[in-house]
Amino acid sequence: MNRRAIILAVLAAVIAASSVSAITPGDDLLIAGAARSGPWVADLLINNPGTSNVTVEVFWLERGQANNNPVSETYAVGPDATLVLTDVMKEEFGMDTATGAFRIVATGGVVTANLIAYAVIDDADGYRTFGSGFEAIPASSATSTGQTTNLMGMVANSAFRTNLFALAGANGATVKFDLLDTDGDVVDTSTVTLKNYEPWLRNVTKLWDVASFDDGTAQVRVTAGSAVVLGSKIDSNKKSTDPTTLEPAFGAGAASADGTYQFAIYDSALFATGGFLEIFGGDVETIWGTYNNYDKDEDSDGIEDCDVVFQWGDYFEPTAVEDFATGVQFTDTYAGSGDMTWTLTFTVSDNMSISGSISAVGSGFSGDNDGCNGTFPPMVFEGGKTN
Repeated sequence: MNRRAIILAVLAAVIAASSVSAITPGDDLLIAGAARSGPWVADLLINNPGTSNVTVEVFWLERGQANNNPVSETYAVGPDATLVLTDVMKEEFGMDTATGAFRIVATGGVVTANLIAYAVIDDADGYRTFGSGFEAIPASSATSTGQTTNLMGMVANSAFRTNLFALAGANGATVKFDLLDTDGDVVDTSTVTLKNYEPWLRNVTKLWDVASFDDGTAQVRVTAGSAVVLGSKIDSNKKSTDPTTLEPAFGAGAASADGTYQFAIYDSALFATGGFLEIFGGDVETIWGTYNNYDKDEDSDGIEDCDVVFQWGDYFEPTAVEDFATGVQFTDTYAGSGDMTWTLTFTVSDNMSISGSISAVGSGFSGDNDGCNGTFPPMVFEGGKTN
């Protein structure tokens, strides 16, 4: 099959990406930030939009650590009912002071959830309440490996401050934060690594080496794992401390980099072989393919020096997707023949397609396969997701 036919067949199998809005039902929901501190408290609301009873388990996730065995409380929510957990950290979990996040797992159906955070201030005018909502995001819709999302409205000046929140998924996350100005230029950048289900919060002036700015945008790229990321712009007036939630776009589960990718590799004559690779949790777990390079002709006599069709990938070890941007090397050994050392370089685009190159160096071959020693010309590597 020629190059064009293989690439068209691969791309025809690609699943189109989609996106979801913030208030979305799910059976595994993440709320990126929660706190009970000073005047701040929070109410948790969970709604069952279905027609049958749902059991929900609410997990409290402590900030600054992995949460392998978090504490939880379990509740029953009837059809069309809303569970209201007022001052949830104090009344349900017994915490006077707490910083972290929530995970909500539903059994028997799906739910939506919203955390209302607010400050209660007692002054001469009586109690005042101010606040904003943090919507629960399905874990399957978190920003995943290779995905980028933007949060507008970052401000750091005398009138307002901005905090960024993140909650890593089950496999943790590595998150790159770029501060963009209104022209889209990068002002500063920072990278944060989080453990599994670790909540994180940072004032933007502590994240970026910029004392003050107006109208910034946080461009957030997850390079490993997955995370829910949110922002909160807060009025610095001590009488109000009024916050506004800053939300990014959330990718659908189908847009995660995880999945099986069919690929083709081909030389300058457009002779193509191919195979597949599997990505899971930010790692390339499996590679299997065939390889033949008709460009390998060391003596320029017009006769192909190495016409062996190699199966490659048997000796590959799981490797982070991000490492392939600069090239990953591994060696396959062919019993009674020789070794082929592969260097595979590729990037993932929109979590749906892969593109790069593959290089090979043979050693230890003899007899009729002596021409398989030495460096082979690089070949093009392209493919697309099939599931």
